[in-house]
Amino acid sequence: MTEKPEVLRTLGAAVRAIRARVDRALQTEGLRLGQYQVIRILWERDGRTPREIAAELGVEMPTITRTVQRMVRDGFVRREAHPGDARSVRIYVTPLGERLRDSVTRMLDRETEAALSGFSATERRTLVRLLERFAANARD
Repeated sequence: MTEKPEVLRTLGAAVRAIRARVDRALQTEGLRLGQYQVIRILWERDGRTPREIAAELGVEMPTITRTVQRMVRDGFVRREAHPGDARSVRIYVTPLGERLRDSVTRMLDRETEAALSGFSATERRTLVRLLERFAANARD
């Protein structure tokens, strides 16, 4: 029997390590990783509903509700009544949340570079290609 590489264990360890590192770095900006994921989606297209955000992130609505409540409290986003659905709201980035965009982007670039330290350009492209294929296989 051939020995199998411990792909899932190794990938899991890599994901946990980078998530912890990025979460610590984001905290210097007053954000947590889950909050960053929400604001990133809103930076791409502001005014989404909590349901749209939850669907894009693949998380449950209560998670988004709690996250958005903390972000409203901290001044990063605001809620507005949905014009076409009285039961729903739209979430918008505030000026404070918008001001984070450049510094957070630079910080994520630094963290990415640190994690890829010692990788050649070819290895970086190969890693991305392999991870994309891995993710596609996992979705099927």
